Amino acid sequence: MSGIRRQWRNLIYRRVLHADDSPNRIALGIAIATFVAFLPIMGIQTVVAVTLAAIARANKAVCIPIVWITNPFTALPVYGSCWWLGRAILTGSPGGDPAALQRQLAIPPEYSGLGMFTHVFEATFWKFLFTAMLNFTVELWLGCAVVGIVAAVVLYFGSRRGIITYRRRREARKARRTLVRPSVRTVRPAAPTREPAYAD
Repeated sequence: MSGIRRQWRNLIYRRVLHADDSPNRIALGIAIATFVAFLPIMGIQTVVAVTLAAIARANKAVCIPIVWITNPFTALPVYGSCWWLGRAILTGSPGGDPAALQRQLAIPPEYSGLGMFTHVFEATFWKFLFTAMLNFTVELWLGCAVVGIVAAVVLYFGSRRGIITYRRRREARKARRTLVRPSVRTVRPAAPTREPAYAD
């Protein structure tokens, strides 16, 4: 797990903080990718995010790692929480009968619990997930849209400010190193003096 965190941190460090683009375009790309990541369109979110970033003239490279906030391992908790929020907004009551929800979803036994992770590369799993999303269209889309918009706005301003601050500090460090760097001069050793030869 620590290796995954390290790779993710290095990816964000290279693609976000050191991206060759303006802070506004990078932050806009992050916001777009975050919003799309929460939409129930897992499987095509990368294409949608990059397309929207191109239309908005945002940085497209930052979309790729961020849009995978939702993936086969996080889909159920993320979309489940968004559905819960959407149901709470529409009905004022986020609760529900778990047995009724399970019957409505028609969850196969092999997809219940952690066993679902062994089927993420099967077409039948994605068909089931897509069908489950359609069964909760209104609540799911509403909750995903609300969470996506809020997260996108927060990350836009937060990442823009963070990138500007990071770049200013990096330039300040470079300036300090330039000022305190000692001038190195190559000093050639003096040639040894020879004693004059006197004839006897």
